[in-house]
Amino acid sequence: MVQCLELYYRQGRSQKDIASALGVSAATVSRLLKRAFDEGLVRVELDLPRTQELETALAERFGLRDVVVIAAGGRGDVKEELGVAAAAYFEKVAANGMRVGLSCGFTLYHTIRALRERRVRDLALYPLSGESTLKLVDLSPNTLAGMMAAKYRPHVTAYALPVQHLVSLRQIERERRRLLRDPEVRQIYEAAQAVDIALVGVGQIGEQTPGFCSLAESYGVSVKRLREFGIVGEINYQPFDAEGRIVDEPELRALMRRVLSVGGERLQDLSRRDDRYVIAVAGGKSKIEAVRGALRGRFMNVLVTDEDVAQAVLKR
Repeated sequence: MVQCLELYYRQGRSQKDIASALGVSAATVSRLLKRAFDEGLVRVELDLPRTQELETALAERFGLRDVVVIAAGGRGDVKEELGVAAAAYFEKVAANGMRVGLSCGFTLYHTIRALRERRVRDLALYPLSGESTLKLVDLSPNTLAGMMAAKYRPHVTAYALPVQHLVSLRQIERERRRLLRDPEVRQIYEAAQAVDIALVGVGQIGEQTPGFCSLAESYGVSVKRLREFGIVGEINYQPFDAEGRIVDEPELRALMRRVLSVGGERLQDLSRRDDRYVIAVAGGKSKIEAVRGALRGRFMNVLVTDEDVAQAVLKR
């Protein structure tokens, strides 16, 4: 294993060359390199491009605990690059035995993909919502909690919240009361509202946008109608306006008060605590309005975004 590490990392030789030099198969070399990584003999240090001036300005303007800004115009997909940056930040602040909450979305999917296996032990993972769309398979909190558990197994416990699609507010309230009479469900729901680290995405309002907008349409609320209410974005299915105020209209209440979910006010409460991290990961020019509104609403205390969004948000 040590010979493989020396040849691969210090001399930069290919796995095929190493296999030939050591008289083993390329598959054996690959297995030894992976085993060395799993056992902690290899550490990866990421030196991602960051813009310190923008990070400092955002932190000061919006009272954030920390900010990570990646350079614009990268070679890859911005969501994937944001995911790598968010994963590195999570691994910096996460500690053994912490409770972690997950919302939903494609950027968080990339964040979890970029996590290194078995770097943290004894985590408890909680979905921040149990809702999903009726017709479309989305990257829901339950799905992402399962993905993250696979990264850290066997030293992890992952929980799920029931998924229901009920249109009537009366049905939703009745089902919530029924579910919370179950001690196990109630315990998971309460723990999800008191996590040490919450990883959340920030959703935009737009046509053919999966997640919140698709769910709204299943409740009979179009994207046009959402915009008429002044909604610019959502966080964990909680819609907010340009000033960061949660939009609580009668027409939206069945959409917002779903069966089991951590509300926007609770995320704001966690963000105000010095011993909690609410890490929002969002970028791309289409997210500028949504990120600006989320910052004004103080739904997070850590932001991971890109240079284009950071510059636009800082413009008065």
